[in-house]
Amino acid sequence: MKTANRFLYFVLLALVLSFAAVGKIMAAQPSPTSLSAIVFLGHPSVRELKKDNNLKTGQPCLRKYLEAVSSKSYLMLPTNSSGPEDAVNHKRRNLEEQIITVIGDNARDEAKAFSLVVPLYAEWEGMSEGPLDEANFVDNWLSKRPDTPIAQFLYLFKAHRLRAGYEAAQASHEKGLWPILAKKYRESLNKVRSSTNPLISCIANDLEAQEYVYLEGYGRP
Repeated sequence: MKTANRFLYFVLLALVLSFAAVGKIMAAQPSPTSLSAIVFLGHPSVRELKKDNNLKTGQPCLRKYLEAVSSKSYLMLPTNSSGPEDAVNHKRRNLEEQIITVIGDNARDEAKAFSLVVPLYAEWEGMSEGPLDEANFVDNWLSKRPDTPIAQFLYLFKAHRLRAGYEAAQASHEKGLWPILAKKYRESLNKVRSSTNPLISCIANDLEAQEYVYLEGYGRP
């Protein structure tokens, strides 16, 4: 009996040491802050990131983006939402300012016009319909305004939503849908991968590098 107890003790000790080692490895190699998540999901907030002194080194794309954010931008204000309506209104303002930050102040009117009418959702609830509605709206906008100055941002926005839709379609076992979304994601992303706008190419590369953008565990399209 004593032998069995001693064996159990050593097994538990080995497990504890193993978990501790994994914890140290994970702590030493934190995941980099995702630029595409900041731009297209609004988190982590720009306001908090600006306070992080650790961002002064490493991740040149993130530093370049933060330098482009005006101190007077809506992105620098604290987030206060008390319900779904407030959440959607915040998303609209956030999207407007993200477009202006990435494309430039000359796109302000177009950024506002788009963000006011795109069908943003407070929550996608794990379904593909929400992100796909947002992605499809980009096609309608571009067909009516082919010369829009925010086209490159919209292709990226569309790619992000298509990827979110792809992950949701995988999770819901929509076998006829996710291969189509994977192809559309690639097409939209490839339109801007070689952009001369450094922030556009930075966001595109970051989006492609993420293991997931919405639902974890369903691979890259």
